[in-house]
Parts: sequence; C-alpha cells; structure tokens
Amino acid sequence: MSQDSGMSTNSRRRFLTTTGAVGTLALAGCLGRSDDENGEGGSTGGETETITWVMNPAEDTIDIEVQYQPLFELIEDEFDVEIDGLPTQSYSGTMVELERAGEGDMILADTSPGAVPQLGPEEIDVVGMREAFGAERYFGTLVTTADSGITEVSDLEGEAVAMADVGSVSGGMAPLWMLQEAGLDIGNVAEGGGAEDFEWRSGVSHDLAVEELINDDTIAAAGAGEFASVPHVPVEQIEDEYPDLYEISPEVDIAGTRDPELRLLDVSPAIPRAPIVVNAGWQDDLRYDIEEFMQNVEAEELQHDAFDLADELGLDLPDEMLEEYNEGTLDTDDYDLDEDQEADWQDFDDHTLWFSGVVEADHDAYEPVRDFAEDLGIAFDDIE
Repeated sequence: MSQDSGMSTNSRRRFLTTTGAVGTLALAGCLGRSDDENGEGGSTGGETETITWVMNPAEDTIDIEVQYQPLFELIEDEFDVEIDGLPTQSYSGTMVELERAGEGDMILADTSPGAVPQLGPEEIDVVGMREAFGAERYFGTLVTTADSGITEVSDLEGEAVAMADVGSVSGGMAPLWMLQEAGLDIGNVAEGGGAEDFEWRSGVSHDLAVEELINDDTIAAAGAGEFASVPHVPVEQIEDEYPDLYEISPEVDIAGTRDPELRLLDVSPAIPRAPIVVNAGWQDDLRYDIEEFMQNVEAEELQHDAFDLADELGLDLPDEMLEEYNEGTLDTDDYDLDEDQEADWQDFDDHTLWFSGVVEADHDAYEPVRDFAEDLGIAFDDIE
C-alpha cells in the first residue's frame, strides 16, 4: 500500500504512537504456542518445512516481498518454518495458484476481497481480515485531474478510464459499479471484453492507474483503491463530499500530500478489507497455530526495523530519522530533506506494511462483495 508522507507524520506513525512504542522486539516466542522442555510447539528436529505464500499484486512500484518481511520473519521465528514468497502478476494469477493447490499443500495467500466468494470454501478458508490502523473497511474511488473539466461520473461517456482488472474489488469492480450507477454501460468487461459507453483500460495496478491518468492525456479518469488515490486529493473535498471516507479511512491523514492534485468523482460503498486465506486442503495443527498466531500479532510487531529497511532498499536517510521511526516518535516535519531524500522517504514509507493486524473473519464477512458483483451482473466464474 502506497503512502506518501507529505513531509508530515503519516497515519501509521500516529496509530503506533498511541498503541505503544515501535522498537526492536524479542519476536520469537512472544505470541502463540511456546516451546517447552521437550521442544513441543517449535521445531520437531526434522527438516525445516516450507510454506508458500502467494502474493497478490497491488502496486507495481512496491517490492511486496520486502514489504511483507516483518510478518514472514515473525512466523518463521515462532514456528521454525521458511516462508517462500510467490508474487503473481495479476489477480487471476493468484486465483490460479490457489485453485491448483492440492490436499496437504502448505499455501497461504494475501488476496483481494473478491477471492473469497470467487473461490469459495471448497478452495480456501479465511484466516482473517487485514485491519489497517483501526479500519476494517476501505473504498474504491474514481478520480480525475484537477483541470480535466469532468465534474461527474456520467461525463466519462466516450472517455478512457484506467483501472485494475475485475478481480480487484477496490480498483476494478468498484469503479465499474460506480460507472454503471451513473448510467454507463459496462458491456462484457467481466469476460475480458469491453465496455459500451467508455474505453476500459484495465489490467494495471492501483498506483499505475493513477500514474497513467496523470501522464497520459488520453485518459480521463482512474479507478483505484483509496490508498493510491487519496494522497492526491485535497482533504477539504473528502470532508465536504464523502463523509464515510473521511470518517473511516486512515489515508485521510495524508490526503493532499502528493502532487499533482486529483479530484474525486465518486467513492464506492465501504468494502470489507482484504483477507489472508489458506488452502482449504491443508488440514494440520501447524496451520491452525499459525492462524491463531497471526490473529494475535500486535501492530508494532509488524513494523520494519528502519535501518534494515533503508539498507534493503538502498536509501539515503538521516540516522536520527530512522532511530525516531523505530522509537515511534518520528515527525518528518522536523527534517529538511533534499529532493532525493524526499523520494527515498516516499520509497521507504511505501514499503512499510500497510496493515496493522489480522482480525478473525470468515466467508460470511465477504458477502457484500458478492452483492457488488450481483449488482454488476458479474458471475464469479466468468471473471478473467
């Protein structure tokens, strides 16, 4: 999830400051099952088991394996296993990996909310819903440039709209829903076809949809999850026109901090946040122990060590800044960074893990996504 500091303390920092200092923790054995004198609950003394973690694409500019490292290390340290990250190139690619999983295959995945009703309980079980700094819901958005002359969604008739594929709820399905609600014909986009009343440019990640809008004059609007669009939108517009987004989204803290300015054309109804799922054919005590462990991890434990993350990404940031990040006391307004350092800070912030916890959830929690699809006339079996 991309975040831009705007040279101010972002929502993650504020959340963590109120829930406890961020620092270097003794991670192994701090939660979940504990090793006793006989070694129960830890390594069995045999070969280290490998768990495959399928990684859904969200933003092209982020190395998702780096972003997820704190969670992976927590699990590896606690259970003496190895996490093998498997990034996919599309939402449908994530579905394929989960569908091909067989009985006993040790596979976890982060997915779009749409994966739950699409795959169903025969293929996957829901480990939990990822919570983002107190928010269990988020939003899809349609945005346009500040000078486009487009003032409402219906103005997009005959125009090009960039967005993710339909497998992404906030970046694909929700924008299509908003376009349809405005009276535009979405055609047979779910089956890989085209829309009737606008040019549908799909298959890009959330951040690239926004980037294409900014850089390509032929694109009139972009559909994207709030995390990619809201940093470009003035907070005044959100507060005045979209009270649900203003009240619920942690991204509001960084609204308007990223150039250029964009304007919201519409915001979807609230969507249950993305789940972590597991291969339903993996029935083992280890699986259930890991699930319980993730549901009890605290927000501060999901934070990177700032020095390690900066080294991993090759960033040039002041040591004092990184120390304050680890301590949970960072206010970026205190630092006069040059242009290159500002870019490095944005890269750093973009790679911090976007969620602060995993709350217990099941298939029923994602029924609103099924309702979304039914409104669009989309059968999950038809989504490509």
